[in-house]
Amino acid sequence: MTKTTTRRMTTATLLRTKAALSCPRLLSVCALALGWVGCASSAAPADLVLTGGNIYTVAEAMPSASAVAIRAGELVYVGDDEGAARFVGPSTQVVDLEGRLVLPGFIDTHAHPVQAAGLAYALRLSSEVSPDDVVLQVEAYAARYPDRTFILGFGFDETAFGPDGPRRELLDAVVSDRPVILVDEGGHSAWVNTAALDAFGIDATTPDPIPGAHFYQRDPDGTPTGWLVESQAFFPHLAALGAFDAGAAARSNNLAYTLFSSVGVTTVYDAGMSSFEAQALEAVAQMDREGLLRFRLVVSHQIQHPNQVPGAIARFQEMRELYGSDRLRVGMIKIHNDGTTEARTAAYLEPYTDVPGSSGAVLLEPAILDPFVVAADGAGIDIHIHAIGDRTVREALDAIALARAANPGADTRHTLAHVEQITDADVPRFAELDVTAQTTPYWCSVDYTGQELVIGPERMQRLYRIQDLLEAGARVTFGSDFPATGSDLLSMSPLWNIEAGATRQAIGDPDAPILGGVAARTSVADLVRGYTLDAAYQLHMEDEVGSIEVGKRADLVVLGGNIFEMPLHEIHQTSVDVTMLDGVLVTGALP
Repeated sequence: MTKTTTRRMTTATLLRTKAALSCPRLLSVCALALGWVGCASSAAPADLVLTGGNIYTVAEAMPSASAVAIRAGELVYVGDDEGAARFVGPSTQVVDLEGRLVLPGFIDTHAHPVQAAGLAYALRLSSEVSPDDVVLQVEAYAARYPDRTFILGFGFDETAFGPDGPRRELLDAVVSDRPVILVDEGGHSAWVNTAALDAFGIDATTPDPIPGAHFYQRDPDGTPTGWLVESQAFFPHLAALGAFDAGAAARSNNLAYTLFSSVGVTTVYDAGMSSFEAQALEAVAQMDREGLLRFRLVVSHQIQHPNQVPGAIARFQEMRELYGSDRLRVGMIKIHNDGTTEARTAAYLEPYTDVPGSSGAVLLEPAILDPFVVAADGAGIDIHIHAIGDRTVREALDAIALARAANPGADTRHTLAHVEQITDADVPRFAELDVTAQTTPYWCSVDYTGQELVIGPERMQRLYRIQDLLEAGARVTFGSDFPATGSDLLSMSPLWNIEAGATRQAIGDPDAPILGGVAARTSVADLVRGYTLDAAYQLHMEDEVGSIEVGKRADLVVLGGNIFEMPLHEIHQTSVDVTMLDGVLVTGALP
């Protein structure tokens, strides 16, 4: 008897059982025939029973199953098909999954969906095209939208311009009558034309927002070149310009939201809304009140300027009082503590290879960071720190170590995000301090030829030490950093990221160079755990989601292929057939 035949017989039996449950005289017969333990009527009928599946639960007690039963959005049974029959009633929907792989709903542990939704109208650029091509795209976009008062774009590669960055004159040549603001792929710098500098009131006499950390690149005479480096050099200006479309951000069918659902994501940690925080929060709160949120959303209060620190805890507590439901939660304070390697603003222990006089800078020096982290930890607030460079990572771990010593009873879950560079000495500290390392595996698949010129070959070998952290006992979680993941929209997909983390090669290319070598690769199982149960732990949600267990919410994803068995370089091609939130289909269709 084949496995397929067994599944078909089981489903047929379940359907007969469903009919039998409407006839009391047949209940005992059905119970005996199926070998049930106890009377079938002892289990209240489920709304939905899924059978014949290959269910990977990510739960140690029962790693695999073939069936689940869902009632009122909750998993009330996880096990084999026969046991699931107890939950079939007259109105229960029974579906045979025909062997499909089922996983817990993916959790994106670092993204910016709300900010992206409010800026979705912007020109989408590619980091893979030349500066000349970017200029041509801006020219064409300006001609297509002559009535727009300013032009906003995202996604160019600033490394193509060298350490001095892009210049305003290139944009002036094609658009001079209105502001042009192009934000780089990582969201940490902006290339603007002269009209934008004029609109923002930036000239040779304008002081830098945060000298040495967030600044306006200048010529020797002080004239701004058109490269605005780090968030406070341009995001407040965009807010003043009215760039954030709150109406678009409050629409549940916004591409920024539907994209997450389509790739199997059921929970998202929004790692900051920058200068649009007040508008963006109200937009998602409106969707929440109307029952339109497509995924669980955990938001944060973002620190991007030292002057925010004194009022940060009070602001966080105010946000938590104003916003909070099953789908919308205020989770943590996010500190944007350094920049990016591409912009030479990530803080390193040693200077940049191509700019020997600079090693980047942190937003909050230890004298400010340490007492703030200790105070937030003492107030029971989780901290999420953007940390790219190895200096930023070390100083963040130092601050958390002080907090652990000062507040030994605090139930806090602190996270360092991105962790592009970690020294050998700091790798074991993540596990020792119970600090989650969060990163984006897709970045292991991109071409770092240009970055080697920036940080040198030795630091290139230390990029994204996911496997080293796991072997040291650390918890590692994964997210897209959307919309900063990559030039292809689907690069934010957990499946693309799982492939990239497992191969550390270009997507779909088994002949590409392996970043860090074969030993740096991570197993598919560890990557799935980082997208599910460990991700839930990071967000204080492991009792609700992250694994397929009785009592948890029925957040599930059904895949069209088995990512544990297929060739690694084909994982990104796997379809997401169903995304289910609280037992309700968000995208796709059941077989």
